[in-house]
This record gives sequence, C-alpha cells and structure tokens, in this order.
Amino acid sequence: MRIPIPEDSDLQPVETVPIKREEAREQARLVAALRRQWNLLPDEYRPVIFHIPNGGARDAREAANLKVQGVLAGIPDLGIVLPCGEITWIEMKAKDGKVSKLQVDLHTHFTALGHEPIVAYSAEEALGALRRRFM
Repeated sequence: MRIPIPEDSDLQPVETVPIKREEAREQARLVAALRRQWNLLPDEYRPVIFHIPNGGARDAREAANLKVQGVLAGIPDLGIVLPCGEITWIEMKAKDGKVSKLQVDLHTHFTALGHEPIVAYSAEEALGALRRRFM
C-alpha cells in the first residue's frame, strides 16, 4: 500500500513552534504533519506514530526502575506502526547531533532484523526519507 507522506510545505514553520531544543522541535513538526495527513485515513490504513521518551534527566532510582521495565538505551525516538504488520523507526538529531555508539549498534541490529532506521536532522529530511521508503 502507498503511505501518503505530507509535503515539506505542510510542516509548521520552525519559528512558530514554541520548543527551544532543536531536536524536539523538529520531531514535533514531523509528528504533527504526519498525524494531520494520516488522520484522514480509515483505521485499517492509518499508520500510528509514537515517541519513545528514553532521554531526560532522572535520578538513579527512577533510571533503575525504568530499566527493569524495559527502557533500552539507543532505541530510536519515533516508531511508526504501518498497515500489514510493518514498523519503521526514526532517530531525530539536531543539526550538530551525532548518533551514539549504542544507537549505531542497535540500528545495526534493527537492520539485521529487516527494520533499517531512518536518521534525520530535520523534519524535512525525515519526510524525504519516508517518501523514498513508502511512495
């Protein structure tokens, strides 16, 4: 099935997003554009995009608690559940961000399982990668 992907012009202008951290702002722009586009689709064809909040400051006790519950360092920021049982992963980075060794290792494992993650440094770059993958 062809998954509709928004045009770059469908993204909220950067200067109007009230999030200071570049990576979080670009991720929010991407998620909003995809959800607007996909909310028009019937349930059986509508992908589900979600964020995995792995980062952030936590005390040692909370970090240990989350680890035993399944938090996994290096997991991509976004997951997209697609029709027909497929899933796509997106790692968002700031323009000067770098993929960590943990992320590289996990991305390599995902690729071996048939799920090559997308690494994007802007919402526009993520949309371009999704277009190449699904259109």
